[in-house]
Amino acid sequence: MRPVRDYVAYVIVMAPLLNSVSGIAIDLFAPSMPAIAREFGVSDVLMQGSISITLVAYAVGQLFFGLVADGRGRLVALLPGLGMFVGGSLLAMVAQNIETFLLARALQGFAVGACQVCARALLVDNVKGERFFVAIVYLSLAWGLGPVFAPFIGGLLEQYAGWRWNFALYAAYSAILLVLSLRLRESLAPSQRLRLGESLQGYRIILGDRRFLSATLALGASLSMFLIWNVIGPFVAHLQHKSPTWFGSTALAAGLAYLVATLLNRVLIKRCSAKALMLSGLLVAGLGVIVMLLVPTRISLPTLLLGVLLGNFGQGLLFANVVAFTMTLYPQRAGATASLLGCGMMICAGLSSAFTGQLPIDGNRVVALLFAALLGAQAFGIYHVVRPQRLGEVNEHEHEAML
Repeated sequence: MRPVRDYVAYVIVMAPLLNSVSGIAIDLFAPSMPAIAREFGVSDVLMQGSISITLVAYAVGQLFFGLVADGRGRLVALLPGLGMFVGGSLLAMVAQNIETFLLARALQGFAVGACQVCARALLVDNVKGERFFVAIVYLSLAWGLGPVFAPFIGGLLEQYAGWRWNFALYAAYSAILLVLSLRLRESLAPSQRLRLGESLQGYRIILGDRRFLSATLALGASLSMFLIWNVIGPFVAHLQHKSPTWFGSTALAAGLAYLVATLLNRVLIKRCSAKALMLSGLLVAGLGVIVMLLVPTRISLPTLLLGVLLGNFGQGLLFANVVAFTMTLYPQRAGATASLLGCGMMICAGLSSAFTGQLPIDGNRVVALLFAALLGAQAFGIYHVVRPQRLGEVNEHEHEAML
């Protein structure tokens, strides 16, 4: 029994590490966006658009690798995905024009889909009971560590070595994870592997579940809110004559707010219901909007940053709980659930990032209204997640029977 427990512990450690790649995919290079735009002679808007390109590729990658993970196996999806991320990172590092750089970012985004889908699927396959919900908290915690440390590290690399070293670090980190993943065992038995038609039918059933769609909307709005400062922050810092390390420090603080709330969630989940934690997160994030609006007509860094901190803290309270609920809806289709969830989240984040990049950030009011709109969408989604299921709605077992 001891080797089994040891392996489960290894999966619980590896899954968050794999998920952390998605957490750093944008945040590590974010402080370098103004410098990359200057070197390639492109506009700030186009540079901000590179985030949307990465997120859209990320969404497509999760759909693709979700099909592979359920049809061929978790490792068949994970290992090539990690290899592709290494290759995309190296291509971005040596890019000599914006076209090559954007292609490399798209490859990175596509490959990250394998990491997130397989990280969640491996936990569903190997970890059971209360330990699973704890492992999901660690999964969200690892994702949150990316925005905590990656912008700070990226700012230091940009200031003292240049932006290309960010992508060297991407390549080195993903290569290490690729080596560590070789110890993982395939957890999808041949009898459980689905043909393409069966997987697509499963997609149709999952997408017909209102609870799943509501949870995806809530998580997409959460991720969008979390990314706003990473999209606008480097350029706000530039306009305010702040250094890349200053932005890195503010992003570090914003990430720490999410991290602290996630750790607090780890403690409170034993004493409070998931519903109470979700609602508390919404209230704290709403308070952040109010703080930003204290100085609405100009950029006030103290109130703007405090509002961002409160928004991120609120997301840390609710994010893991919504993820855990969603991943337990279809335990026999963990790859499909993870891929559709991630795809929906990335589409929401990509659209909101593209929209944010087009806005003139000339006052706190603009950012506050963005937060308020996302918070409204999130509240709508969470309401439909936590409300009691009505008579006549299809439950999980009925879904599986339909398949």
